[in-house]
Amino acid sequence: MTNNSNRSDFVGPILLAIFAYLASMLTRAFQRSIENTYHAPYTPGATTEKGLNYNITDNFISDESILKSLQDPQLWKDCDANGEGWWDGKSEPKNVFEQLSREIWKDRPEFTMDEVVGFEYWCNIMLNKKKLPWHIDKDEEELEKDIFITPYAGAVYYGFNHANMFDGGLLQLVDADIGDDPLQFESVRRDEVVEIKPNYNRMIVFNASKWHKVSGVHIKSGSGPDSGRYTFAVNANTHVPKRVIDGRFKKSKWNT
Repeated sequence: MTNNSNRSDFVGPILLAIFAYLASMLTRAFQRSIENTYHAPYTPGATTEKGLNYNITDNFISDESILKSLQDPQLWKDCDANGEGWWDGKSEPKNVFEQLSREIWKDRPEFTMDEVVGFEYWCNIMLNKKKLPWHIDKDEEELEKDIFITPYAGAVYYGFNHANMFDGGLLQLVDADIGDDPLQFESVRRDEVVEIKPNYNRMIVFNASKWHKVSGVHIKSGSGPDSGRYTFAVNANTHVPKRVIDGRFKKSKWNT
């Protein structure tokens, strides 16, 4: 009787631990399924979804003139080729991408923007079979001096109507920083990854000091010569990069 009693005492906690683990896994799977299927219908005004370390706003830009100007693929190609741009957040925007920066960051109740000194922005056009590996946004020049500086927060906006041009290209986020091994998110910690579709006119604010990536882009057959995944990215910075101070940011047709 003593052996049976001891065995019962041992099995009970194990079963409870198994049930707790399965419940946790089901909860995470449900959360991921919401992210993978979330796609708000087009209605006037923005719709918003919030989660840990991110905030999704659909139908973000309501000004039709801005949306129309963003349908020129050459505008995005020039921005992509230009590399990074900088807007101090105080002067009048000089181009449509600085206008977008202002719209994205002008009213962020979830952040205290007092320490922000400016906004670094760029465009990225991902073509067929391209992907962006796990990374953390940081000042690359400072990193060469072993100084690790990340932005206050990051944002991406999909203003070019690339719907039906490709499959994949999901923004993938995890609540993990530089101390975590990103390779684990491809295997044993795969359930922690939040996947967000790059829907047209969708804006996402997220913690760019956490690991994030973009899954592979697969261009659909017959979708046209300008097909790709078009992204505008802008980070709110608490420091001015040295290349801004030195005037080493490039100029282009849209930034004069």
